[in-house]
Amino acid sequence: MQLTRPDLARILDRSIDRQPTAELGWLDEPPSRARVLRERVVLRPDASVATTAEALFGWRVHRGAGLVILPTGPADVGVTVVQAVRAGPLWFAAPCRVVDVVRTPDEAGFTYATLPHHPETGVESFRVLRDGDRLVFEIHAVARHDFWGSRILPRIAHRVQDRVTRGYLTTARG
Repeated sequence: MQLTRPDLARILDRSIDRQPTAELGWLDEPPSRARVLRERVVLRPDASVATTAEALFGWRVHRGAGLVILPTGPADVGVTVVQAVRAGPLWFAAPCRVVDVVRTPDEAGFTYATLPHHPETGVESFRVLRDGDRLVFEIHAVARHDFWGSRILPRIAHRVQDRVTRGYLTTARG
């Protein structure tokens, strides 16, 4: 947490060799004290898995949600990304690593896990997939507050999370 925009390059450099602080299995078996978030939105009739996946893997969905980001590349297993979000006068930096990728004709997406110095510990999955005759975009996240500020003021932390999540959904919907 800081009052000026974080130096994402410095944080990325510091995060490259770090190991994730959460396991992919958290999505199936959340730990105690974790907040579970599941959101889904139906995409426009002219949307496709390929074009939505391109926006997702190229980080456009994240940028469209209002995040400032610096990734080591397009979303793929092993890619590290540092995201920054502003909440009022404060900036929060959030380093993550992509730990899983799905790419099929009917589904595409990725999951990342938090790295040390992220305000939370958790995993978040982003997917575009066919559901019958329609296309949907899903977010599934499991996280717990590990930063002292978000533990003291969890409602504010949830509001920031919810604002970013709405941004992802709105951007994916187009």
